[in-house]
Amino acid sequence: MILAGLPTRGTDTHGSGKWMAPRGSRKHKGVDFACYPDTEIYSGSAGQVTKLGYPYADKLQYRYVEVTTPQGIKYRYFYVKPSVEVGNKVDKGTLLGLAQDLTDTYPGITNHVHFEVMDLEGKKVNPWAYLEKMSYAT
Repeated sequence: MILAGLPTRGTDTHGSGKWMAPRGSRKHKGVDFACYPDTEIYSGSAGQVTKLGYPYADKLQYRYVEVTTPQGIKYRYFYVKPSVEVGNKVDKGTLLGLAQDLTDTYPGITNHVHFEVMDLEGKKVNPWAYLEKMSYAT
């Protein structure tokens, strides 16, 4: 499974990896899972790769992979060097890519993969309900 066995990111010098943790004037709208760079990251669901994006306009070394389920829910896996292409169909358990190293840019941060979910209206929603449906194992 995508993040099975990975611990959630706690609090470090850059904040907390919990859903809705404070981020200055905004809230963290995902869940972070601690992992080493080059950890293999797998899709938690079947779907299609609909985007390979950049989380930051000024840090193009960081990437994310978006998988859209047949029902239209979007799962985004941030800080992942993609091994898939837009348009690829994926099954649950398909390798999406490798976790990236964040520590050069953000000294003191815990390396992690950020996971977020967007509902049918494009609203970011609490990923835990979806992780439970994906059989996330803590």
